[in-house]
Amino acid sequence: MGQAVRCLWLAAVFLANSEEVVELDGQNFTWAMRAYPRLLLFFYAPWCGHSRSLDPEVRRAAAELQGSVAVAKIDASMEVEIADEFGISAYPGLFLLQKGSYEEFTGRRSAAAIADWTRSKIGSALELVNNSDQLQDALGRRGVHSALVATGDAGRQATVKRLAERFRTWGKFIFLAGGLHPRVQLFRGLDELLEGPASASASDEEAEQKLVEFMQAHQLPLFGEVSEENFYHYETSGARGLLWVLFAESGGTPCSSRCRQRAYEQQEALRQVAHSRRDVKVVFADAAAHKDYLLMLGAREFPVFLLQKGTLSAIEVGEIETWALPLESPIRPEAIISWMDQDLDEHGDVRREPPWSVFGERCCQGSVSQLDQSTSPAGAEPANRKSRPTGGPTESSACSVCGTVRGYPGSCESCALTHVR
Repeated sequence: MGQAVRCLWLAAVFLANSEEVVELDGQNFTWAMRAYPRLLLFFYAPWCGHSRSLDPEVRRAAAELQGSVAVAKIDASMEVEIADEFGISAYPGLFLLQKGSYEEFTGRRSAAAIADWTRSKIGSALELVNNSDQLQDALGRRGVHSALVATGDAGRQATVKRLAERFRTWGKFIFLAGGLHPRVQLFRGLDELLEGPASASASDEEAEQKLVEFMQAHQLPLFGEVSEENFYHYETSGARGLLWVLFAESGGTPCSSRCRQRAYEQQEALRQVAHSRRDVKVVFADAAAHKDYLLMLGAREFPVFLLQKGTLSAIEVGEIETWALPLESPIRPEAIISWMDQDLDEHGDVRREPPWSVFGERCCQGSVSQLDQSTSPAGAEPANRKSRPTGGPTESSACSVCGTVRGYPGSCESCALTHVR
């Protein structure tokens, strides 16, 4: 498994096990530090009585912190080099890693003391701002996360602070002081804005629960960026898969610095796709940074649409399926939706009809000439990693409409967007 893939994997594991202590070793320690921005690390020795006494307290602290910090343990008697880096001379040891530095916990060895100390070091989960300029600055720092912005009285502020501490890994929480009227807004994706429920203006338990339901239902944007920081939320969203929109730099190399700009340019068309297929999350990513993972999914050429059915964990058991379609401008939402519909039917099974048949009667229907396998261009392997749909052209074929030679699923990968009606 590549380094970028392992970072995504560990980020998902840490958040999925937010109330547990994850075991680390020399093989995954470096990746773990990259995968999660805050890490409470418990060095122990299995034969040490003090380590055995502290272990349940660390586990209770992890549950109390509720995922705001990843908690992990490492056998210092076996991973000597790592222990030496932290100056471990006696067992046990507790360290908080964040922002490229670490600090040792030296307080009372109880769950409450560990949790309180950790909270004091990571700061408040609620950011307070006093005017619109500060608000815009805070929103500009939210990165790939969604942000909940609230205004109102002291009671409302206390409510939002409780939610921020409880759901620290959900995203960013901001409270604008001095607001005349109670209000909740959700900022997500590139520039999506949703108004919160009116009933959330009160600070009672029912209103708080409605606000929680609003946050959970609308956390992910219709079209947004995915990275190690928020991949867990997509992994556990209940979606049947992801539609990766993978842009390219000049020369066909995976996009990096200009990904966000290209996403802005195409966001309206891609939101239409997301509106039509709510069971699939539409995302873009720094394709250069996550190239290892994308290659594992079957991406060979850029720019490309990559339809992933299943979650990251399915890779480990070979149950993930993917399909690729070249990304051409302008993006035609109706063509993309039709292509997705052919591969994902309403019951969630893989459809076996030839996917090129949805793009119109003029395009590659019964008009494909067979070619020698040796003429197939490099990188034209199918992205489907579990099974290949049957029927239609063989792996190398030429379209009688556009004449393009492609691998499976035929030349409609090239001409579909041109000939679609």
